[in-house]
Amino acid sequence: MSTATASPEPLIGRCFTKARKHTLVVGHWPGGGRIWGGPYTVPQIIVAAATFAAAFLTRGRWAHHGLVDVLPLIGVPYVLALVVGRIHVDGRNPLSVAASALGLAASGSSGRMDGRPVRQRRSGALVGVCTLTWQPPNEPGRAADRPAADAPVVRVASGVGALLAARAASTTNTNEQGQ
Repeated sequence: MSTATASPEPLIGRCFTKARKHTLVVGHWPGGGRIWGGPYTVPQIIVAAATFAAAFLTRGRWAHHGLVDVLPLIGVPYVLALVVGRIHVDGRNPLSVAASALGLAASGSSGRMDGRPVRQRRSGALVGVCTLTWQPPNEPGRAADRPAADAPVVRVASGVGALLAARAASTTNTNEQGQ
């Protein structure tokens, strides 16, 4: 064995694509046979079962045609289940998207923060304060703590123009006094 230090191993970076979630699907009977039209996702089964239950419980209002009533009783839940299977909202479950939309609609216009309703602040007048300080020019016989204003006088139309002209006239800004 050598006592010499080995060179460090090179760093290896790996980049992976976004992990894809495989949805839980129901596609086979317990005996191994394939379900007709399957595989179905859990949201599809929930929508089909809820629609079938609602249609079955309300059949007294719409079912007055004999055997023809079996078509909407089975066909509408099946078609809705197929529609739910085709809906893809950013890779999310369509039922969770619907629950999020209902929660958003029920939360009100101001929304919620930390589980509490957000209170709107009362609007009022916005008051601003502007402070101007005057500094006398440098005296010629005294050491100055700032550069002398030996730039030519420039006429400006506004305060912003005066600030820009003063900035253009000064050559350095050392900010020695922390102002």
